[in-house]
Amino acid sequence: MQYLPLEKSEVLRYLGYRRKQELTPAISTLVDEMMREVQDVSNARYLYQAYDFTLDETNQAIYLTNTDLVLQSKQLYNHLKHAKQVVLLAATLGIEVERQVRRYELSELTKAFVLDAACVTYIEKICDLAEVDIDTQFSDRVLNRRFSPGYGDLSLEVQPQFLKTLGADRQLGLTLTENYLMIPRKSI
Repeated sequence: MQYLPLEKSEVLRYLGYRRKQELTPAISTLVDEMMREVQDVSNARYLYQAYDFTLDETNQAIYLTNTDLVLQSKQLYNHLKHAKQVVLLAATLGIEVERQVRRYELSELTKAFVLDAACVTYIEKICDLAEVDIDTQFSDRVLNRRFSPGYGDLSLEVQPQFLKTLGADRQLGLTLTENYLMIPRKSI
């Protein structure tokens, strides 16, 4: 994947820095290094697919056509009630960057913490890139904002069927813990 410009201010925000907080030269350099390393080590990929759907107003549910996926959420129902299609998206930085964070956790905790923050920034950039692709493919439509399992009232319990429907388990290697958290962790 191409190198994407990451915003240092975003990495710092995930680290808990405030705008006027002084940044030491050592931390500034470390953030720069980790912003490069996240892209060097990651195997960033994404996958998306558009689906027709029907709405069930009584149950506040979205049924994706020709799938077993049902998205039960009042907030998502309201988000999509005027939409023509829904696009499922999954993205990951891959397992290798997660392994790198864990290696650093054993010996260089600050580096692990900064790399993890850079990972969050990078996965968001990957999703932004995917949105550009989706917008290009569906240029005759207006995109809504992203909405993921775990947002609002859309339960994480929908994730197994979501990944299966999209094929993200097979194509991106995404799996779930018993609590529905994605592995690799830096995945959406």
